[in-house]
Amino acid sequence: MSPALAPRGSRWIVTAGFVCTLLVVGLGTRPPLFLATLEGRIYDLFMRTAPRQPSGAGTAIVEIDEESLARYGQWPWPRHRIAALLEGVRDQGVAAIGVDAIFPEPDRTSPALFARELERDFGVRLPLERLGARADNDHLLAQSLARGPFVLGYAFTFAGERASGDCVLQPLAPGSPGVSRGAGPAPFVAAGVICSLPELARAAGASGFLNVAPDADGTVRRLPLLIEHAGALYPSFALALLLRARGTGEVSLAGSSAHEVELRVGDTVVPLDARGAMLVHYRGRRGGVLRLSAAAVLDGRVPPGALRGRIAIVGAAAAGLRELHATPFDPAFPGPEIHAAALDTLIRGDFLRRPFAVRGLELIAALLLGVATTLLLARGGARLGLPALCGGSALLWGGAWLLFARAGIFASPLVPQGVLAGSFALVTSLRFILSERAAAEFARKLSLTQDVIIQSLAALAETRDNETGGHIQRTRHYVRLLAEALRGHPRFRAFLDPETIEILFKLAPLHDIGKVGVRDFILLKPDRLTATEYEEMKRHTVYGDDTLKMAEEHLGDDSFLKIARDFALTHQEKWDGTGYPQGLAGDQIPIAGRLMAVADVYDALVSRRKYKEPLSHAVASAMIAAGRGTHFDPDVVDAFRDHEEEFSAIATRFADAQPLPFSGETPGF
Repeated sequence: MSPALAPRGSRWIVTAGFVCTLLVVGLGTRPPLFLATLEGRIYDLFMRTAPRQPSGAGTAIVEIDEESLARYGQWPWPRHRIAALLEGVRDQGVAAIGVDAIFPEPDRTSPALFARELERDFGVRLPLERLGARADNDHLLAQSLARGPFVLGYAFTFAGERASGDCVLQPLAPGSPGVSRGAGPAPFVAAGVICSLPELARAAGASGFLNVAPDADGTVRRLPLLIEHAGALYPSFALALLLRARGTGEVSLAGSSAHEVELRVGDTVVPLDARGAMLVHYRGRRGGVLRLSAAAVLDGRVPPGALRGRIAIVGAAAAGLRELHATPFDPAFPGPEIHAAALDTLIRGDFLRRPFAVRGLELIAALLLGVATTLLLARGGARLGLPALCGGSALLWGGAWLLFARAGIFASPLVPQGVLAGSFALVTSLRFILSERAAAEFARKLSLTQDVIIQSLAALAETRDNETGGHIQRTRHYVRLLAEALRGHPRFRAFLDPETIEILFKLAPLHDIGKVGVRDFILLKPDRLTATEYEEMKRHTVYGDDTLKMAEEHLGDDSFLKIARDFALTHQEKWDGTGYPQGLAGDQIPIAGRLMAVADVYDALVSRRKYKEPLSHAVASAMIAAGRGTHFDPDVVDAFRDHEEEFSAIATRFADAQPLPFSGETPGF
């Protein structure tokens, strides 16, 4: 049975789990850049995997593509050609036309401009009377813009960016703002603007900014619908197109705080964030919108009415001309298609939302999950915590995905998931550390218990033969000394690891446990035994094996008592096979028996017995050496000879009588 955690350990676990929960929730209140980036990636994943409708029939893009450049020459085109293109699109019966291009300077290809420069530089005057109004390309473009429902684009600039001179812009005309200016959004504030020529802007009568606002990771997920400049609010390109198509310029703002604002355009209520931006509901990778080549329009190859009722955007799409941005679907999404996607979102009204209250619900959910997970782990550990982690994660992600797919509300599972994972990892790790400490203490006490039991059993045998004295202490140290010496030997390396050596040391005292089964008059006889008595004395090896075998059967075959049985049964076996009780030879003898054979004989030689005086270490050492390859394993004898001084020291330390000096002399035999 595994040790249980102490109450103090459980308190540490609960405290650590609560601290982890509070730290993660604290990060969630003001997410750092890496968390905001991860949330953006989750939003992108939900958008790509949620069911979606194809791009609506309300928008179209007229592209100045490679075909158009090949047919009509490089960009920029003369503005009379652009005027012809816009008139061709207008004649299709569109609801509004957006021009995703800026004309900040006069057209240098205009005959009138060319004639003025020629007269100024060379004094040559060109007769342009027959061209009339066609001599000024900008005037031709202005005339075309004045005849149709056009919206020109412009770009706001911010601190440090260059800007144009005088600009004619059309700000929003708020109808009935539902909130005061202070309670409305706090939009981006522009310092300047890059715009088209005033003549063109006045002719068009409507305009919108082309700026996009990528998130910190460079992905365009939202588009600002409002930007403040010189104290007025100006509409985005997409919003201006919607207003132009509906024939109104009136909008209203409504909201109760700076966190949640609604822009009302007729019956359409657009949710905005605090910066006046709208989440764009992309329908997929580029190509989902109806796209026509400008060359096809100019050549009259577009069927009449193909664009009827749509809002068309005219913009550059040829390689090298188009402006590309990363979106949730595509790392290279053309600017006109981003505006088309925003316009499609406004037309459909299936807005995506990230309500401010959802952030609070995420943090509350994270707190509750953190507390629940910590308490569950403190009580049940990983056995209950892992299913809870998996189940909780599945509910978080599944619920967040369903909320996004069904209601268009993005609730990030990141902070609650972070609390779940962080609490599980921290609490489980801490629980493991505390459990490991408890297990180590349990193992230490168990080891002490084993030692006490082993010592008690050995002492039981010793009470039958009280002349053995420190025999069990000396032999266990001899065995450990030999095992350490042979640890790196190729024949012994696989068996003699540190754990096994420690077990050998602990179990060595049980080698004579079988003596409890020998009758007293034989075990305690002061004289040499007769042959019959000696045969019975030899039975102590079998008695010991039988005793330990019964204990081993209760503990299983992998019990450490297998080594104790080897000690008891085989310590009297000899290398040449003349030992007892089984007559094993060579490597048939277990290593424990081979080690104990040397340790037991050496101790018997240098110890005092009733029937003999102790021999000197030198004599005993010589007798051990003489038994190399017959009585003892040669490698064990070699290890003994390499550590003779340590053997003598052990004999002295645990001696029954006076210590025996080591003379260093070895008599010849």
